[in-house]
Amino acid sequence: MTRFILNRAGFLALAWLVASVLIFATLRILPGDVAQVIGGTQASPAQIANLREALGLNRPLLTQYFEWIGGVLRFDLGSSVVTGTEISAELAEKAEVTIPLTLMSLAIVLLVAIPLGVFAAYRNNTPLGQLVSASSVLASAIPVVWAGLLGTLLLSSWLGWLPSQGFPRDGWAEPFQAVRSLILPALTIGLIEGAILFRLVRSATLRALDADHVRTAMSQGNSRLRALLTQGLPGVGLSIISMLGLQAAALLVGAVVVEQLFSLPGLGSMLVSDVGERDLPKVQSTLLVLTSVILVMGALVDVIHRLIDPRLRAEGEE
Repeated sequence: MTRFILNRAGFLALAWLVASVLIFATLRILPGDVAQVIGGTQASPAQIANLREALGLNRPLLTQYFEWIGGVLRFDLGSSVVTGTEISAELAEKAEVTIPLTLMSLAIVLLVAIPLGVFAAYRNNTPLGQLVSASSVLASAIPVVWAGLLGTLLLSSWLGWLPSQGFPRDGWAEPFQAVRSLILPALTIGLIEGAILFRLVRSATLRALDADHVRTAMSQGNSRLRALLTQGLPGVGLSIISMLGLQAAALLVGAVVVEQLFSLPGLGSMLVSDVGERDLPKVQSTLLVLTSVILVMGALVDVIHRLIDPRLRAEGEE
Protein backbone atom coordinates (compact mmCIF):
# COMPACT_ATOMS: atom_id res chain seq x y z
CA MET A 1 0.00 0.00 0.00
CA THR A 2 2.86 2.36 0.81
CA ARG A 3 4.38 1.72 -2.60
CA PHE A 4 1.04 2.45 -4.27
CA ILE A 5 0.68 5.75 -2.41
CA LEU A 6 4.23 6.78 -3.36
CA ASN A 7 3.60 5.86 -7.00
CA ARG A 8 0.32 7.75 -6.96
CA ALA A 9 2.03 10.79 -5.42
CA GLY A 10 4.71 10.71 -8.12
CA PHE A 11 2.10 10.52 -10.85
CA LEU A 12 0.18 13.37 -9.19
CA ALA A 13 3.30 15.57 -9.14
CA LEU A 14 4.05 14.81 -12.80
CA ALA A 15 0.44 15.52 -13.85
CA TRP A 16 0.49 18.78 -11.89
CA LEU A 17 3.72 19.87 -13.57
CA VAL A 18 2.40 19.05 -17.06
CA ALA A 19 -0.84 20.91 -16.29
CA SER A 20 1.10 24.00 -15.18
CA VAL A 21 3.08 24.03 -18.43
CA LEU A 22 -0.05 23.63 -20.54
CA ILE A 23 -1.88 26.40 -18.67
CA PHE A 24 1.07 28.80 -18.97
CA ALA A 25 1.66 28.05 -22.66
CA THR A 26 -2.01 28.20 -23.64
CA LEU A 27 -2.53 31.61 -22.08
CA ARG A 28 0.50 32.99 -23.91
CA ILE A 29 -0.96 31.86 -27.25
CA LEU A 30 -4.19 33.82 -26.74
CA PRO A 31 -4.42 37.10 -28.68
CA GLY A 32 -4.21 40.44 -26.93
CA ASP A 33 -1.67 42.34 -24.88
CA VAL A 34 -2.00 42.74 -21.12
CA ALA A 35 -0.05 45.99 -21.19
CA GLN A 36 -2.33 47.40 -23.88
CA VAL A 37 -5.42 46.46 -21.86
CA ILE A 38 -4.06 48.12 -18.74
CA GLY A 39 -2.76 51.17 -20.56
CA GLY A 40 -5.92 51.67 -22.58
CA THR A 41 -6.36 52.93 -26.10
CA GLN A 42 -4.84 56.33 -25.28
CA ALA A 43 -1.50 54.93 -24.11
CA SER A 44 1.50 55.73 -26.29
CA PRO A 45 3.89 53.01 -27.56
CA ALA A 46 6.47 54.19 -25.03
CA GLN A 47 3.99 53.86 -22.17
CA ILE A 48 3.02 50.37 -23.37
CA ALA A 49 6.70 49.38 -23.51
CA ASN A 50 7.25 50.70 -19.97
CA LEU A 51 4.23 48.71 -18.77
CA ARG A 52 5.51 45.54 -20.42
CA GLU A 53 8.85 46.00 -18.70
CA ALA A 54 7.22 46.72 -15.31
CA LEU A 55 5.05 43.59 -15.61
CA GLY A 56 7.95 41.45 -16.75
CA LEU A 57 6.27 40.62 -20.06
CA ASN A 58 9.40 41.39 -22.06
CA ARG A 59 11.42 38.67 -20.33
CA PRO A 60 11.90 35.20 -21.86
CA LEU A 61 8.87 32.94 -21.46
CA LEU A 62 10.93 30.27 -19.72
CA THR A 63 12.04 32.82 -17.12
CA GLN A 64 8.44 33.95 -16.59
CA TYR A 65 7.29 30.35 -16.14
CA PHE A 66 9.94 29.44 -13.56
CA GLU A 67 9.33 32.63 -11.60
CA TRP A 68 5.59 31.90 -11.53
CA ILE A 69 5.85 28.19 -10.66
CA GLY A 70 8.54 28.91 -8.08
CA GLY A 71 6.21 31.34 -6.36
CA VAL A 72 3.38 28.80 -6.45
CA LEU A 73 5.60 26.20 -4.78
CA ARG A 74 6.26 28.78 -2.04
CA PHE A 75 2.48 29.31 -1.76
CA ASP A 76 2.85 32.75 -3.31
CA LEU A 77 0.41 33.10 -6.22
CA GLY A 78 1.48 36.66 -6.93
CA SER A 79 -0.65 39.74 -7.44
CA SER A 80 -3.22 40.80 -10.00
CA VAL A 81 -1.74 43.03 -12.69
CA VAL A 82 -5.06 44.86 -12.96
CA THR A 83 -6.04 45.49 -9.33
CA GLY A 84 -2.71 44.88 -7.57
CA THR A 85 -4.38 42.72 -4.89
CA GLU A 86 -2.98 39.38 -3.75
CA ILE A 87 -4.36 36.52 -5.83
CA SER A 88 -4.50 34.11 -2.89
CA ALA A 89 -6.72 36.50 -0.91
CA GLU A 90 -9.15 36.87 -3.82
CA LEU A 91 -9.23 33.11 -4.39
CA ALA A 92 -10.03 32.51 -0.71
CA GLU A 93 -12.85 35.05 -0.85
CA LYS A 94 -14.42 33.63 -4.02
CA ALA A 95 -14.01 30.04 -2.79
CA GLU A 96 -16.47 30.86 0.00
CA VAL A 97 -19.14 30.70 -2.70
CA THR A 98 -17.78 28.00 -5.02
CA ILE A 99 -16.90 25.38 -2.38
CA PRO A 100 -20.31 25.42 -0.61
CA LEU A 101 -22.03 25.34 -4.00
CA THR A 102 -19.98 22.28 -5.02
CA LEU A 103 -20.65 20.49 -1.72
CA MET A 104 -24.38 21.18 -1.90
CA SER A 105 -24.41 19.88 -5.48
CA LEU A 106 -22.56 16.73 -4.39
CA ALA A 107 -25.12 16.11 -1.63
CA ILE A 108 -27.94 16.41 -4.17
CA VAL A 109 -26.14 14.05 -6.57
CA LEU A 110 -25.80 11.36 -3.91
CA LEU A 111 -29.36 11.80 -2.62
CA VAL A 112 -30.73 11.46 -6.15
CA ALA A 113 -28.46 8.85 -7.69
CA ILE A 114 -28.09 6.23 -4.95
CA PRO A 115 -31.69 5.56 -3.85
CA LEU A 116 -33.18 5.96 -7.33
CA GLY A 117 -30.44 3.91 -8.97
CA VAL A 118 -30.93 1.03 -6.52
CA PHE A 119 -34.72 1.25 -6.86
CA ALA A 120 -34.62 1.30 -10.68
CA ALA A 121 -32.40 -1.78 -10.73
CA TYR A 122 -34.47 -3.64 -8.15
CA ARG A 123 -37.66 -2.83 -10.08
CA ASN A 124 -35.98 -3.13 -13.45
CA ASN A 125 -38.80 -5.04 -15.13
CA THR A 126 -41.64 -2.89 -13.82
CA PRO A 127 -43.17 0.17 -15.55
CA LEU A 128 -42.11 2.43 -12.66
CA GLY A 129 -38.52 1.24 -12.82
CA GLN A 130 -38.43 1.77 -16.58
CA LEU A 131 -39.92 5.26 -16.15
CA VAL A 132 -37.25 6.26 -13.63
CA SER A 133 -34.50 4.98 -15.96
CA ALA A 134 -35.94 6.83 -18.96
CA SER A 135 -36.23 10.03 -16.91
CA SER A 136 -32.55 9.83 -16.00
CA VAL A 137 -31.55 9.58 -19.66
CA LEU A 138 -33.62 12.67 -20.42
CA ALA A 139 -32.22 14.61 -17.47
CA SER A 140 -28.60 13.80 -18.32
CA ALA A 141 -29.12 15.14 -21.86
CA ILE A 142 -30.36 18.56 -20.71
CA PRO A 143 -27.73 21.35 -21.03
CA VAL A 144 -26.83 23.00 -17.73
CA VAL A 145 -27.83 26.47 -18.95
CA TRP A 146 -31.25 25.27 -20.08
CA ALA A 147 -31.78 23.42 -16.80
CA GLY A 148 -30.91 26.60 -14.92
CA LEU A 149 -33.36 28.64 -16.94
CA LEU A 150 -36.13 26.08 -16.39
CA GLY A 151 -35.41 26.00 -12.66
CA THR A 152 -35.46 29.78 -12.48
CA LEU A 153 -38.78 29.91 -14.34
CA LEU A 154 -40.40 27.30 -12.10
CA LEU A 155 -38.95 27.88 -8.62
CA SER A 156 -38.30 31.61 -8.82
CA SER A 157 -40.61 33.29 -11.33
CA TRP A 158 -43.72 31.11 -10.92
CA LEU A 159 -43.52 29.82 -7.34
CA GLY A 160 -41.29 32.51 -5.83
CA TRP A 161 -39.61 30.04 -3.49
CA LEU A 162 -35.99 30.85 -4.30
CA PRO A 163 -34.01 33.88 -5.51
CA SER A 164 -33.08 33.71 -9.17
CA GLN A 165 -29.73 35.51 -8.99
CA GLY A 166 -27.16 37.07 -6.73
CA PHE A 167 -25.59 36.42 -3.36
CA PRO A 168 -26.04 38.38 -0.08
CA ARG A 169 -23.88 41.48 0.10
CA ASP A 170 -22.61 40.42 3.53
CA GLY A 171 -21.97 36.86 2.37
CA TRP A 172 -22.12 34.18 5.05
CA ALA A 173 -22.90 36.78 7.69
CA GLU A 174 -26.45 36.13 6.46
CA PRO A 175 -26.34 32.31 6.44
CA PHE A 176 -30.02 31.70 5.68
CA GLN A 177 -30.03 34.02 2.67
CA ALA A 178 -26.67 32.67 1.52
CA VAL A 179 -27.93 29.08 1.56
CA ARG A 180 -31.17 30.09 -0.23
CA SER A 181 -29.19 31.77 -2.99
CA LEU A 182 -27.19 28.56 -3.59
CA ILE A 183 -30.09 26.08 -3.60
CA LEU A 184 -31.25 26.74 -7.16
CA PRO A 185 -27.72 26.65 -8.68
CA ALA A 186 -26.95 23.48 -6.68
CA LEU A 187 -30.15 21.84 -7.92
CA THR A 188 -29.25 22.79 -11.48
CA ILE A 189 -25.89 21.01 -11.30
CA GLY A 190 -26.86 18.26 -8.88
CA LEU A 191 -29.89 16.92 -10.75
CA ILE A 192 -28.04 16.67 -14.06
CA GLU A 193 -24.90 15.12 -12.59
CA GLY A 194 -27.09 12.94 -10.39
CA ALA A 195 -28.77 11.55 -13.49
CA ILE A 196 -25.34 10.60 -14.85
CA LEU A 197 -24.30 8.88 -11.60
CA PHE A 198 -27.74 7.22 -11.45
CA ARG A 199 -26.89 5.12 -14.49
CA LEU A 200 -23.70 3.88 -12.85
CA VAL A 201 -25.55 2.98 -9.64
CA ARG A 202 -28.27 1.20 -11.60
CA SER A 203 -25.76 -0.81 -13.64
CA ALA A 204 -23.73 -1.72 -10.56
CA THR A 205 -26.89 -2.79 -8.71
CA LEU A 206 -28.02 -4.96 -11.63
CA ARG A 207 -24.63 -6.68 -11.61
CA ALA A 208 -24.88 -7.14 -7.87
CA LEU A 209 -28.30 -8.79 -8.19
CA ASP A 210 -26.80 -11.35 -10.59
CA ALA A 211 -23.65 -11.92 -8.50
CA ASP A 212 -23.05 -15.40 -7.09
CA HIS A 213 -22.81 -14.27 -3.46
CA VAL A 214 -26.18 -12.49 -3.70
CA ARG A 215 -27.77 -15.55 -5.29
CA THR A 216 -26.25 -17.69 -2.55
CA ALA A 217 -27.75 -15.42 0.10
CA MET A 218 -31.18 -15.79 -1.53
CA SER A 219 -30.80 -19.58 -1.68
CA GLN A 220 -30.22 -19.53 2.08
CA GLY A 221 -33.67 -18.10 2.66
CA ASN A 222 -33.03 -14.36 2.42
CA SER A 223 -35.44 -12.30 0.37
CA ARG A 224 -34.14 -10.69 -2.81
CA LEU A 225 -34.25 -7.26 -1.18
CA ARG A 226 -32.46 -8.42 1.99
CA ALA A 227 -29.78 -10.20 -0.05
CA LEU A 228 -29.25 -7.05 -2.10
CA LEU A 229 -29.01 -4.79 0.95
CA THR A 230 -26.68 -7.04 2.95
CA GLN A 231 -24.53 -8.62 0.23
CA GLY A 232 -24.89 -6.53 -2.92
CA LEU A 233 -24.76 -2.91 -1.81
CA PRO A 234 -21.14 -2.98 -0.49
CA GLY A 235 -20.00 -3.73 -4.04
CA VAL A 236 -22.22 -0.96 -5.37
CA GLY A 237 -20.62 1.40 -2.86
CA LEU A 238 -17.17 0.58 -4.21
CA SER A 239 -18.33 1.46 -7.73
CA ILE A 240 -19.68 4.77 -6.47
CA ILE A 241 -16.42 5.62 -4.69
CA SER A 242 -14.44 4.89 -7.84
CA MET A 243 -16.55 7.49 -9.68
CA LEU A 244 -16.51 10.18 -6.99
CA GLY A 245 -13.27 11.75 -8.24
CA LEU A 246 -14.66 12.28 -11.73
CA GLN A 247 -18.02 13.34 -10.32
CA ALA A 248 -16.46 15.90 -7.98
CA ALA A 249 -14.41 17.31 -10.87
CA ALA A 250 -17.54 17.59 -13.02
CA LEU A 251 -19.36 19.34 -10.17
CA LEU A 252 -16.54 21.83 -9.70
CA VAL A 253 -16.47 22.64 -13.42
CA GLY A 254 -20.27 22.85 -13.43
CA ALA A 255 -20.17 25.28 -10.51
CA VAL A 256 -17.80 27.54 -12.45
CA VAL A 257 -20.29 27.63 -15.35
CA VAL A 258 -23.45 28.00 -13.25
CA GLU A 259 -22.03 30.93 -11.29
CA GLN A 260 -22.24 33.02 -14.43
CA LEU A 261 -25.86 32.04 -15.00
CA PHE A 262 -26.95 32.94 -11.45
CA SER A 263 -24.62 35.93 -10.96
CA LEU A 264 -22.77 34.35 -8.04
CA PRO A 265 -19.48 35.99 -6.99
CA GLY A 266 -17.46 32.77 -7.05
CA LEU A 267 -14.35 31.51 -8.78
CA GLY A 268 -16.16 31.07 -12.10
CA SER A 269 -17.35 34.66 -12.29
CA MET A 270 -13.94 35.91 -11.28
CA LEU A 271 -12.23 33.74 -13.88
CA VAL A 272 -14.42 34.98 -16.73
CA SER A 273 -13.84 38.59 -15.69
CA ASP A 274 -10.08 38.08 -15.46
CA VAL A 275 -9.93 36.50 -18.92
CA GLY A 276 -11.72 39.54 -20.34
CA GLU A 277 -9.26 41.87 -18.62
CA ARG A 278 -6.27 39.76 -19.74
CA ASP A 279 -5.09 39.41 -16.14
CA LEU A 280 -2.77 36.52 -17.03
CA PRO A 281 -1.12 35.96 -13.63
CA LYS A 282 -4.50 35.72 -11.94
CA VAL A 283 -6.04 33.52 -14.64
CA GLN A 284 -3.15 31.05 -14.71
CA SER A 285 -2.99 30.83 -10.91
CA THR A 286 -6.76 30.30 -10.65
CA LEU A 287 -6.70 27.58 -13.30
CA LEU A 288 -3.75 25.87 -11.62
CA VAL A 289 -5.49 25.90 -8.23
CA LEU A 290 -8.67 24.40 -9.73
CA THR A 291 -6.61 21.79 -11.58
CA SER A 292 -4.71 20.96 -8.38
CA VAL A 293 -7.96 20.43 -6.47
CA ILE A 294 -9.26 18.08 -9.16
CA LEU A 295 -6.00 16.09 -9.29
CA VAL A 296 -5.83 15.75 -5.50
CA MET A 297 -9.46 14.61 -5.30
CA GLY A 298 -8.83 11.96 -7.93
CA ALA A 299 -5.73 10.72 -6.10
CA LEU A 300 -7.54 10.57 -2.75
CA VAL A 301 -10.40 8.58 -4.27
CA ASP A 302 -7.90 6.08 -5.72
CA VAL A 303 -6.21 5.64 -2.34
CA ILE A 304 -9.50 5.30 -0.44
CA HIS A 305 -10.78 2.80 -3.00
CA ARG A 306 -7.70 0.64 -2.58
CA LEU A 307 -7.85 0.89 1.21
CA ILE A 308 -11.42 -0.42 1.43
CA ASP A 309 -11.31 -2.93 -1.44
CA PRO A 310 -9.34 -6.05 -0.44
CA ARG A 311 -9.19 -7.25 -4.05
CA LEU A 312 -7.15 -4.23 -5.12
CA ARG A 313 -4.84 -4.57 -2.13
CA ALA A 314 -4.27 -8.21 -3.02
CA GLU A 315 -3.40 -7.27 -6.62
CA GLY A 316 -0.88 -4.72 -5.36
CA GLU A 317 0.80 -7.31 -3.16
CA GLU A 318 1.25 -9.86 -5.96
